[in-house]
Amino acid sequence: MSGHNTLAQESSITDNFSGPESRFECPICLAWLRDPVLTTCGHRFCRSCMELWLEKENPSCPIDNTKLQKGVDIFPDNFTRREISQQKTKCPNIAKGCLEELSPLDVETHLVVCKYRPPELPENEKLRCTFVEFGCEEKFEDEPELQRHVDQQIQKHLMLLSRAYSRFTISSQSGASTSAIAQEANFWDPPSKNEVAVPSNDNLNGLLKALYEKVVLLEQKTREQDIIIANMSEQISSLNLSMTKMHLRYCNGCYLWYFNEFKNKINSMRNDSRIMHYSPGFYTSANGYRLCIRLNLSPKDPNYVAILIHVMKTEHDHALDWPFSGRLTITLIHPTQTFRNIKETMMTRPELEAFRRPVQEMNPKGFGYTEFALIEELFSQGYTDNNQLLIKVQAQPV
Repeated sequence: MSGHNTLAQESSITDNFSGPESRFECPICLAWLRDPVLTTCGHRFCRSCMELWLEKENPSCPIDNTKLQKGVDIFPDNFTRREISQQKTKCPNIAKGCLEELSPLDVETHLVVCKYRPPELPENEKLRCTFVEFGCEEKFEDEPELQRHVDQQIQKHLMLLSRAYSRFTISSQSGASTSAIAQEANFWDPPSKNEVAVPSNDNLNGLLKALYEKVVLLEQKTREQDIIIANMSEQISSLNLSMTKMHLRYCNGCYLWYFNEFKNKINSMRNDSRIMHYSPGFYTSANGYRLCIRLNLSPKDPNYVAILIHVMKTEHDHALDWPFSGRLTITLIHPTQTFRNIKETMMTRPELEAFRRPVQEMNPKGFGYTEFALIEELFSQGYTDNNQLLIKVQAQPV
């Protein structure tokens, strides 16, 4: 029985120290978020990691390359800080008898006072960072601690290695071409994805190989994430399209048409009076009539916009009563002052061709107002919001 408990406990320890969830992981140091901050483009980082990153020339987000300014585009993420503080993990010294459960952010502080911590080694016996020759002065008590440092401080080691390589290139008197090193890296066969190599050589080539391996692993992980994101984006687009179609069918004859780029489209119609804009087709009920809105310049006076309604074909026209009979209300919505809304209501006229059963996708004849509103007033009285005009149509069959 005790054997089972031990195995289960060891499995739990492995789970606890396999790393934080992706939402709690800093993309730069790949460790738990410390003093988390949120960028204006929506990504989380440790404050210290992000401030160091933004000291580069032309700083941008490491995730999507959005331009960022230190002190302007990063903000404290107190919500994530609270979430992390509520997470619980075991003390790394659990195998030695420590049963403390604490927040991941308190682990380092606890290890300093943990009574089960291993005795501190003399300075001359501590393990040095693999990148000590390139400027990393960190020292460690054991191999796991060293390995965690190597895994979490990739950005720091990359900077140290870059500086050392620059000095090496400038001071080299041997005449050896740096392309030879690049060629060796290109033809070096990296290990499988699940293997993790720790640089064992002290020379530059060994370190470059280890660095190349980490880059390959990160590229593989990035590629996998890109594929997942692409698939999710495709699913979301498909879902959005389905939702749009459902909205058009189940709007019960009340449709809001957001007419975008209003000014540009007005100018285009002034240059070519044949240009007309149509809304998507919407239904009076799930199995009712299908209508659409048309907007163009008035053929009588191009200083006015014309708004008309067209009857469209459906797959169930044979089950509907023709000609279409009902009440149509067109409202031009003012974004801030509802008393300025322009609203007109009209009853259909069965004798007109516009309301007969369509024989093609849309009846060529529409019904409405050829001089609905003066264009100049739409601009001067603020009917457009972000260059967008909102038109509401309510269709009620009777």
